[in-house]
Amino acid sequence: MAEINQLQPGLVQQFQNVIQHDRLSQAYVFVGPRGSGPSALATWLAQRLFCTNLQDGQPCGECDECRRVLTGNHTDVLTISPEGTAIKADAVRGLKEEMSKSGMEGNRRVFIIEDADRMTTAAANSLLKFFEEPYPGMLIILTTTNKNGLLPTVLSRAQVIQFPAPRRGDIEAQLVAANVAPSLANVVARLTASVDGGVELAQDEDFAKRVHVMLQLVDRLAAGDELAFPLIQTDVVKACPDRATQRQFVQLLALAYSEAINRCYGAAPAVFKQDEGVAHLAQRAGTHVANGLQLVLSAGTQIESNVNFQANMEQLVLLILRG
Repeated sequence: MAEINQLQPGLVQQFQNVIQHDRLSQAYVFVGPRGSGPSALATWLAQRLFCTNLQDGQPCGECDECRRVLTGNHTDVLTISPEGTAIKADAVRGLKEEMSKSGMEGNRRVFIIEDADRMTTAAANSLLKFFEEPYPGMLIILTTTNKNGLLPTVLSRAQVIQFPAPRRGDIEAQLVAANVAPSLANVVARLTASVDGGVELAQDEDFAKRVHVMLQLVDRLAAGDELAFPLIQTDVVKACPDRATQRQFVQLLALAYSEAINRCYGAAPAVFKQDEGVAHLAQRAGTHVANGLQLVLSAGTQIESNVNFQANMEQLVLLILRG
C-alpha cells in the first residue's frame, strides 16, 4: 500500500492512531477528488484490521489476509460499486443481508461502497437502517467524489473524512518522471490525482484520440464554424462509447474553456499550450467564453441525468454557436 502512504500520509497516521487507541468508528464517508486515495485508504484499513504480520502499525501487504483483501477474495471484506450508472437498492439489500451475518473468520467485518453518491434514493434509504442500528464489529466505508450527492441523513450518521487533493505540480512532475510527455502530463494531472492512473491514462491511445477530437471541436467552436455540429456525430460520439468516456470528454472540454478564460484575462498558457484552437478561443470576449464554459458544465450534469449523449452534445454546440 505504498501509494496511499505517499498520497495521504497524514490520514494514514491518523487512522493508525485511531486503531491503536481502539477509537475506530463504525461508519465513515471518505470524500475526495478521484485519485486522491479514498478507495486506497479503505483497502488499507481493511488490510490493517486483518493483517497477521503488522509492520510498525502498517499492514504487511504480503500475508494471506492482506493478499485476499487486495484481490477482493476476503470473505469478511465486501465491496459494492455502481453497475452502469448507479448503485441500486438490490445491491444494498444484498449487502445488508451480509451485514446481519457473523464474520466467517473472526468478529470483524468491513463493507465498502464505492462512488456512494451514485446510490439511488431507494438504495440510500435502504442503507439507513444500518446507521440507525449498527451491528457489533462491523465497519462501513462510503467513498465519494461528491459529498452533496449523499443523503443528509447518511452524512449525519457517519464520520466524514475529507481527502485533500495532492498538489497538481507534484503529480505532473511525477508523470513526466514516468516518461509521460509534458504536454500530456499537464492535461492528465488535471483529470486524476493518481500517478499510476495518470500514467495508464496517458498510455491509452483512445484517450489521446479523445483529446484530439475535443480540440478539433474547440477549434470549430472558437471560429463559430457550423461544421462543429456534424463533428459530434462523425467523431465525438465514436470517441466516447460509454458513460465514463463521455464524462471524461466533457471534463476535457471544460478544461479547455477554463484555460481560455484564464488567458482572456491575462494568465500565461498553462494547458494545451501549443493548441491553436484554445488560443483562438481565448481571443473571444471573456463573457462569451465564460458563457460557453457554463454551457459545458450544464452538459456535464445532463450526462449524469441519462440524457442521450449525442443529443446533449448537439444541443451544446447549437447553444454555443448562437451565443
